[in-house]
Amino acid sequence: MPIVKRICWLLVGVVIGAIAVSTLAASQLPPERPQRRLTFLRTAGPIEFGNAYFIKDAKTGACWLSVTFHNDTGGTLATAPAASCEQ
Repeated sequence: MPIVKRICWLLVGVVIGAIAVSTLAASQLPPERPQRRLTFLRTAGPIEFGNAYFIKDAKTGACWLSVTFHNDTGGTLATAPAASCEQ
């Protein structure tokens, strides 16, 4: 008889656990897609040794001029007037 009582309590615990798990199940929210902070707006034009692009920083509103070289040895970044980044 004592073994039957223990098995019943065990089953009661399993049922309570199953109910708790089904009602308290955590749901994972899908991760939000981060917005792009830097946006390549347009090409400033080809230059003799590479390309130039205007870049806009969405967080601060700053405008930059980026010059990249054809042989990938480096590049430069300089501030540009805000009017350059308006479309």
